[in-house]
Amino acid sequence: MQPDRTLDYYLQGALRRLDHGDFADELRVETVYRQLAGDLISRLTTSVQFSHGVLSLRLVSAALRHEMTMRREGLRQRINDHLGAEVVHKIYIR
Repeated sequence: MQPDRTLDYYLQGALRRLDHGDFADELRVETVYRQLAGDLISRLTTSVQFSHGVLSLRLVSAALRHEMTMRREGLRQRINDHLGAEVVHKIYIR
């Protein structure tokens, strides 16, 4: 979770996605991603979005984008292992 997001943001998201059940997964996936990525990479990640099994990451550094692209399958497996289920099917890095 990003510290600048308010409770209102999460409540509105929950209401919008009530039928899809993705909102709880989005929160869990974002939290796990930031834990596994560490402080530096988390600060260089400007956007974390999760929907329908696809984790989209927006990174500020071209070198980091390249590195994360090369390691995305391992990251996907680590996130799923941490969650205990096959939640993330694909990681898209932009």
